Amino acid sequence: MELSRERFRIIIVSAIAIVFVGAYAFLYRPLINKCRDQGSECRRIEKEAQEAHEAIALLVQVAVKRTLISEKDISVAIDELTKEGRSRGVNFTSIMPGKIKSSGDSGYKILPIDMGLESGYRELAVFLGSLEVLEKSLVTVKDIDIAADTARSAKLKTRLTVNMYLSGR
Repeated sequence: MELSRERFRIIIVSAIAIVFVGAYAFLYRPLINKCRDQGSECRRIEKEAQEAHEAIALLVQVAVKRTLISEKDISVAIDELTKEGRSRGVNFTSIMPGKIKSSGDSGYKILPIDMGLESGYRELAVFLGSLEVLEKSLVTVKDIDIAADTARSAKLKTRLTVNMYLSGR
């Protein structure tokens, strides 16, 4: 049985069409899906990079505002610290700056400040959180001792030592 020329062409064209459909189904389509997935991943990473860039810009702004103070500006920084506490509902019973200590790094010195506080639980927590955003000084909590006020159970008596960082120059 001999194939006619017309039938032979139809078989060849059909075979080529099947090869193209197979190539599309097994090669091209998976590549398109992979490309789409990679595009989504790329957009997600670009968004994360943009958020990180914005966070860095914000930190730079905060760093510009929060520079190390000089020894002559200690009273201004302590005043800012107490104003922040009072605005948060914290009552200062005592504030005693200690001796300025060398940090071992020529770039800064440390001034320990011992404080006595009276406050509620929430007020103390909000005040401690606000230490991070002081504009005129950089402080860290060195030591904290919290005890319930025996006369008023909803109040706390707190002994707090913060380190205020001063310019070493």
